[in-house]
Amino acid sequence: MNLEKMNIGAMIKYHRQLRNMTQSELCNGICSVTHLSKFENYNKEVNQETIMLLLERLGISLDSIQRASETIAADLSDLLDAVLSYDKKRAEECYQRVEEQREYITFSNYIARYHLYLYRYFLLVNDFERAVKEQETLRQILNSLSAQEKELYEYINAAFDIIKGDYKKSLDTLLKLEANDLLPSPWQAEMYYFIALNYANLKDNSSSVAYGHNALEAYSRSFNYLRILHTQFLLGIAYTDLGLYENAAEQYRFIFRNMNLINTEELISTMYNNYALLLEKTGKFEEAAGYYLLSMEKAQSQKEYLVSLCSYTELLISLGEKEKALRNISKILVETKANSMKKQELIFRYYQYLLKDHKEKAMAFLENDVLPFLEKFFFIEDYNKFALSLAEYYLARDTDRALYYYKKIAER
Repeated sequence: MNLEKMNIGAMIKYHRQLRNMTQSELCNGICSVTHLSKFENYNKEVNQETIMLLLERLGISLDSIQRASETIAADLSDLLDAVLSYDKKRAEECYQRVEEQREYITFSNYIARYHLYLYRYFLLVNDFERAVKEQETLRQILNSLSAQEKELYEYINAAFDIIKGDYKKSLDTLLKLEANDLLPSPWQAEMYYFIALNYANLKDNSSSVAYGHNALEAYSRSFNYLRILHTQFLLGIAYTDLGLYENAAEQYRFIFRNMNLINTEELISTMYNNYALLLEKTGKFEEAAGYYLLSMEKAQSQKEYLVSLCSYTELLISLGEKEKALRNISKILVETKANSMKKQELIFRYYQYLLKDHKEKAMAFLENDVLPFLEKFFFIEDYNKFALSLAEYYLARDTDRALYYYKKIAER
């Protein structure tokens, strides 16, 4: 990047106002007020000598501007690479370097890229308040963005929607962006991963596997080892849900073999939880219980801990461990409410009624509260599981109602 890529006029105006100088004070003996005004507001051409005199009066070194202009593009590129590699430590270092040049970036042609990359960076580090601020800044300058920059803005919004749990909206956006084919190539591997993740959350596991393999191929080409593990973990979940247990086990074997090579602390709890689910589905209940407990032990957050506690408690219910399950449910109902985990709160309220032998109350709650919530937010697998319980309950009581739920299941 060179000075031609920077709006020196706007930069001079910024620093003049920062120092509470009038145009007359700044340009006295250097150029006319009219000339300075045109330069500040329209970046009209001014000879190099005049620029240097104006900068000197402001106490700004032309050399510092030139050095900054030569590194901004490289620093932004490094930040993007660290973010897309999911390397939080390096991303933080790159972010600090970029921020040191903020005032220069403000007057460069890289201002849109700067806000886009910061938006994505703040999502990476879970700083959602600052992410929202960047989102709003970009929304305000949306008309000045290029077609590709607008696509990136929509893409990062879709990434934010995943964090918010709006998987359907995110998926619709990402599939549209894939069809448009305007995203720069460094972003495409992550786009495939996010599409696979959305499909997994919406329980379309066949589509999740297909896009997961696209992501895996793209991440392998860039030697992005951490994201390769993330993708194989996602494939392990999808294969488990599809009943392809050996394929799932193959993914987990690869993860266990390679997880010590890189920092996977944020992944360990969730990985153990889902590996336990695979063991449970293959009838290895005691081993599954051990991994659920290990998942709780390794949890990095209260939410991770609760997800594993819920999985473990469902295993206890299936094994007939009624008293242990009820003790856990008491804790789950308090903690899920405090952590805004509405789905788990509803499901375990239903289990509590059931385990306390309040079957009619349990089924009424299931029909009136649990199923409508699951249907509204597209929790298809959960909906089918509990709708089947309700259909079986109605079979001897209300045949039409039972058939209604069997039909709902068949339609999904």
